[in-house]
Amino acid sequence: MSLSRLIFLILAVSNLCRGNETSVIWREGFPAALREAQAAKKPLFVTFRCLPCKQCAAFDKNVLEGGPKLTPLLSQFITVRITDAAQLDGKYFPYRTHQDLDLSWWGYFMSPDGGVYGVFGGKDHVSDSTRISEEALVNTMNRILVHHRKGGDIITEKHDPKKPTELEAYDQFAKPRSHVRQQACLHCHQVNDILTTESIESGTFTKAKLMERWPLPENTGMILDRDHGLKVVDIVAGSPAEKAGIKTGDELIYLEGTHLFSQADLRGALHRADSGATNLQVAWLRNGAPGSREIAVDAGWKTTENWWRKSIYDGVVGPYLGFFPLQGRGQGKGSLSVKPFMGKDAKNSPWWASGLRPNHEIIEINGRSDDWNTRQFLTWFRLNHEVGDAVTLKVKSSGKVETITGKIPPPESN
Repeated sequence: MSLSRLIFLILAVSNLCRGNETSVIWREGFPAALREAQAAKKPLFVTFRCLPCKQCAAFDKNVLEGGPKLTPLLSQFITVRITDAAQLDGKYFPYRTHQDLDLSWWGYFMSPDGGVYGVFGGKDHVSDSTRISEEALVNTMNRILVHHRKGGDIITEKHDPKKPTELEAYDQFAKPRSHVRQQACLHCHQVNDILTTESIESGTFTKAKLMERWPLPENTGMILDRDHGLKVVDIVAGSPAEKAGIKTGDELIYLEGTHLFSQADLRGALHRADSGATNLQVAWLRNGAPGSREIAVDAGWKTTENWWRKSIYDGVVGPYLGFFPLQGRGQGKGSLSVKPFMGKDAKNSPWWASGLRPNHEIIEINGRSDDWNTRQFLTWFRLNHEVGDAVTLKVKSSGKVETITGKIPPPESN
């Protein structure tokens, strides 16, 4: 029995024990669910969940179990739960452009014919709950249901009809990583790695693009209410949004031609926009009256705190340092503190001959002593170094400080 099926059965029994007669049926197969939606003329709500990842686990549980607010709304959809990113059928799910693949939970709202109305999900460098909430999902579902009843539009951008495992870059990504084909499921962040591999091979990749993925509304100067999803609660002074005339209380409804139902829809529109100096067309409701303007942004406006993304700090881009950085005792106290994990056979580590030892505390690397956490450390290193670059470490042990120099080893030394 699959893990996802076991979870479904446990939830079903739990709902019966509570006497929950209106519990939501979560289907596992999308094709059958689509046929059911077409017959019933009901919209679909399709969630993707990466089970091995801990982030968004609590939110996923709340959605699965439903509740007084969620269940009456979920029952108006054909609900589907997929736990393997290999099932991201590009014919229906525009995962290249409309899904943040560094999230372990994601939702698509779809028409009975399989067109996408909008998306839901979100995370940032603070936590996995600062961009989504149950109330935000409730508000999004209400907007989607109104849109559906009106026979509203769907996403019309052309997208690749292939599944991630059908892409040519999948074989390039999986070949040196034998564990990928042996996994029970393909992880969402690995789909990001596949797409990054593809862009590297095509010559269109730059490291800067990694830090421009899924920018925040704040990048334009807009701060939105998390639970409403699209209401502006503050404007950064002097920002592009302020200059465009957007005001607190405005409810965003379109950005760059994308109909907005959630903050994820907004971030997706920002993600797809040009990273250079450009004008973003935005429309809103102000006291019920529509308005629109262009937000003029400068080059580099998309740069975002993306160090938390696994496809960046542990992805296919950048060299391996030669050891794995663990949190040191001094981390969080104002300066760098990293312990080098060199594996069980530390003496064969490429850094051993340079004098580095597992008991050392690294307090500086190439002149940087920022108080980074492990993911920030790895992201900075990968984005700013290449194989063969010289690395100078300042380490502390038993109260003594010494300097160790070495070079970034080639992949075969990992």
